[in-house]
Amino acid sequence: MTGEFWWVPSAVVFGGTAAVAVVISMMLRRRAQARARVDQTLAVERTRAAAISLVRADDLIEAATDELGFAVAQFGENATSDFAAALDASRRQVRDAFLLQQRLDDSVPDSEGERRRWTEQIIVLSDEAVTRLGAETRDFDSRRGVERDAPILLEKLRRRLDRVADRVAAGTASLSRLSRTYAAPALAPISGNVARAEAALVDARRAVDAAAARLAHEATDPVGEQLLAAEQALHHAGTLLDAIELGEDQLHVGFASLARALDGADLELAEVRALRDGHEETAARGELNRVVAEADRVVGELRHPSRLSDPAADQAWLRTAMDGLDVIRSEARNRQLRLDNARGALTGALLAARSQITVTRDFITAHPGRVGAEARTRLAEAERKLSLATSEADPISALDTARSAMTHATDADALARFDAH
Repeated sequence: MTGEFWWVPSAVVFGGTAAVAVVISMMLRRRAQARARVDQTLAVERTRAAAISLVRADDLIEAATDELGFAVAQFGENATSDFAAALDASRRQVRDAFLLQQRLDDSVPDSEGERRRWTEQIIVLSDEAVTRLGAETRDFDSRRGVERDAPILLEKLRRRLDRVADRVAAGTASLSRLSRTYAAPALAPISGNVARAEAALVDARRAVDAAAARLAHEATDPVGEQLLAAEQALHHAGTLLDAIELGEDQLHVGFASLARALDGADLELAEVRALRDGHEETAARGELNRVVAEADRVVGELRHPSRLSDPAADQAWLRTAMDGLDVIRSEARNRQLRLDNARGALTGALLAARSQITVTRDFITAHPGRVGAEARTRLAEAERKLSLATSEADPISALDTARSAMTHATDADALARFDAH
C-alpha cells in the first residue's frame, strides 16, 4: 500500500510550489497594473499642466503686446527696447510650444517617451515666457508708479539735495581740520571725496531741475530717468561723504593706538637702559647704546609737536625700531645671564679644585719617592690653572680654567695612587 503511493509527497510539494508561483505572479501583475495607473494619472496631470501653462503664456503675450504699446506711447521706444526684445523672445518660445502641442494632438502615433518629453518642453517654454514678460511688466508698473508720484518724489529729492549740500560743507571742514594733524599720505584715501561729492551734487541738482521743468511744461512727459539719475548721484555723494566720516574715525583710532605704542616704547627703553648700565661686557653695552639711540630718535621724531602724523606708517616705523631693540636686548640678556651663571658656579669650582689639589698634594707627600714625574707634572699644572682662575676677571674664562684645574688635579691623583701601589 505504501509502495503504491510513493508519489503523493512529491505531488504535494510540487503542487504547493506551483500555487506560490501563481500567487507571486498575480501580485507582480497587480503591482505593474497599479504603477501603470499611477503613470497614466501623472501623464494626464502633466498634460493638463502643459495646457494651462501654454494658455497662460498666450494670454500674457496678448496682454504684454498691449502693455508695450502703452509703454512706448508713454516712455518712448528707447526706454522700451528691452521690453520689446523680451516680448519677441517670449513670442518665439510660445510659438515653439504650440508646435509641440500640435505634435501631441495630431493623428500621428507618438511613443510614451516622446509625449513625456514634449509635454515637459511645453511647460518649460511657457513658464520661461511668462516669467520674462512678468518681470518687464512689473518694471514698467514701477516706472508708472514713479511717474504718478513724481511731484512727491521730486520734493523729497530737493530736501535731500539740501541735506547733502550741508554734509559737503561739513566734509570740507573735516578735511581742513584733519589736515592740521595728519600727513597727506594718511588723508590720501579721502582727500578727493569732497570734490567728487560736489560734482555728484551738481549732477543731482541738474537732474532734479530737468525733472521739474518737464513736470511744469508737459505733464505727460516722463521724468523717471531724471529722478533715477538724481537718486543715484545723491547716493554716490552720500557714499563719498560717509567715507570721510569713517576715515576720520579710523585716523583717530590709529592716532590713539600710536600714542599707546609710544608709551610702551618708553617703558621698554627704560628697561634696556637699565640693562645697559648694569651689563658687564663692553661690547654688549656698545650694542645696547646703538639701538637705544636709534629708538630714542624714532620716538622723539614721532612725538615732535609740529610733526603731521600718518598713524599706520608711524606705527610700522616704530615697530621696526623696537623690533631691532628687542633683538639686541635679548642677546645682551643672554650674555649677562651666562656671566651671572658662571660667577655663581665659579665659587664651587674653585673650592672643588683647591680641595682636590690639597688631597693629591698630601698623598704625594705621604709617599715620597714612590710617585712619578707625570703625576707631579699634572699636579703642578693644576696648581697653575687654579692660580690663573683665581686672578681671572672674566667669570666664564675663570670657570673654564677652574674646571681644567680640577681635571688636572683628578688626573694627578689617579696617577699618584697608581704609582704608589
